Amino acid sequence: KANYPRHFMAALLTIESQNTDKLALYLGECRDMGVPILAPDVNESDVAFKITPDGVRFGLAAVKNVGEGAIRSILKRRAAVGRIDSLYRLCEDVDLRLVNKRVLESLVKAGAFDSIVRDRAHRTHLRRAQLTAIVDRGLEHGGRLQRDRDRGQTQLFEALDDDTDGDVALPDVEPWSDAEQLANEKEALGLYLSGHPIDGYRDQLEAAGASAINALAAGEGQALVGGIICGYRPLKTKRGAPMAVLTLEDRGGSLEVVVFPKTYERCATVLAVDRLVLVAGKLDKDEETARIMADDIRPIESLDTSVGRTLSIYLSSPRHDRNTLEALAELFTTHRGPGPVRVQLDLTERTPALRVRARLTEARVRASEHLVLAVEKICGEGTVSWL
Repeated sequence: KANYPRHFMAALLTIESQNTDKLALYLGECRDMGVPILAPDVNESDVAFKITPDGVRFGLAAVKNVGEGAIRSILKRRAAVGRIDSLYRLCEDVDLRLVNKRVLESLVKAGAFDSIVRDRAHRTHLRRAQLTAIVDRGLEHGGRLQRDRDRGQTQLFEALDDDTDGDVALPDVEPWSDAEQLANEKEALGLYLSGHPIDGYRDQLEAAGASAINALAAGEGQALVGGIICGYRPLKTKRGAPMAVLTLEDRGGSLEVVVFPKTYERCATVLAVDRLVLVAGKLDKDEETARIMADDIRPIESLDTSVGRTLSIYLSSPRHDRNTLEALAELFTTHRGPGPVRVQLDLTERTPALRVRARLTEARVRASEHLVLAVEKICGEGTVSWL
C-alpha cells in the first residue's frame, strides 16, 4: 500500500466491486491518498479496475446490471475495431442476448459512453441524455441488421449531420440537470462519482464546524455532519411512539442515524430519501460501525441562515450565579460550531443596578432548536435570542 498505492487500491477495489459500501469507503481512501479514480469507459476499461498512467480506471464489472458476459462481448468488439465510436454500430456486432437495454442504459448513466461522442466540449449532461434516448432504436437497429446479416442481406446507412452517434443523429432532448446526472450515476454505480449532492454546501459545512463522515473518530461524543438520506426505515417503540433509522451518506462514506421519538416529533417533516440534511447528535463509533443518536436534523438549506449567528443569553442575578455559567459552559462543548456567544447579566441586587455584557471568546456554537431548548432549560424560557 505504501510503495504501490495504485496497484494496491486497484486490487482492493476489484475485490469489493460488488459491495457498494466498501467501494465508497475505498474510493474515499483513494482520494485521501491522492490516487485519481477514472470513470468507467467502454474504450478504456476492462472487466476489473486497472492501473493507467493517469490513475485507477473503473472496472466495467462494478457497473450495476452489467454482467461479465455482456462486458466480454463489448470488449471483444473493441478489440476487433480498435475503438468504439457509436452506440448504434456497437449494437450491430455484440451479442444482444447479453448486451440488452438494461445493460446499455446502465453504462450510459455510469458515464461509460462519454468517450464515444464527437463533441469535445464534454457536455456530459446533454450527451448522456441523448444516448439514453436512442438506446431502444439502437437495439432495434442492431437486431434487424444481425438478422439481415444471417440471411445474407446488407444495409446501407447515411450520415444525417455532424451531431451524431456514429451514423445516427442524436435527438434534440433536454440535458440532464446536475441532480439528475448524479442520481443516474448513483443508480448505475451505487455511489456518486463525478460529484456529490453535498458538494454545493462544502464551504457552509466547513464554516459550521461539520465533519466528514469518514473523519469522525471514536470518543468525539457530539458530532455534526451533513449528507444525503439514502435510506429511511420508520419504526415504533414498544409503546407505539414513532421513530426512525436513517442511512446518511456524504462523498466519503455513510453511517446510521437513529432518530428517537422526541427528535422524530420535531424533525419528521425533514426525513425523506434523497433529502440533504444536517444532523447533530451523539456519536457512537467503533472499529466496525458508526452511528449518531440524533438530537437535531435540519434541511441543509438552513446552513445559509444559521452559520455564524450569535447566540445571546439574558440572565439576572441573584437568580443566576456561577452554577448557571458552569452548566452553560458544559452545554456549549456539546454544540460546538461557528457562532459566537454573548451573555448579558443584570445585577439587580446592586444599587444602582448594573448590566454586564460579555462576548465569550472561548465558546462558539452551532445554531439549532435543540440548543435553544437546552439553554432555556438551564436559564429559563425567553432567555435566548439569535442575532
